[in-house]
Amino acid sequence: MQVREEVVRAADTPRISQPYFTKYEYTTLLAVRQQQLAEGALPMVSLEDFNTNDPKFLQKVAEREILDRKLPYLFRRRLPDGSVEFWSAAELEVAW
Repeated sequence: MQVREEVVRAADTPRISQPYFTKYEYTTLLAVRQQQLAEGALPMVSLEDFNTNDPKFLQKVAEREILDRKLPYLFRRRLPDGSVEFWSAAELEVAW
């Protein structure tokens, strides 16, 4: 089965899980985005408020992108009954 077909089919079913990042989803997204920024990806937020000499510069930019819901990623959540749900990073909120 193609992934796109699975996403389309999952969109027709109501979601069960809550619209919050799990700590694993958040950490993975943060790490992947920091790596992309380090390799030259363009930031999706304005860099005016950031100090580019800060050792945590990439982390702060990635965190701002997540909080501003700028990232176009999908998360695939496997549920205990074997079904899956797809959530966009823009739909999920940080609960802490």
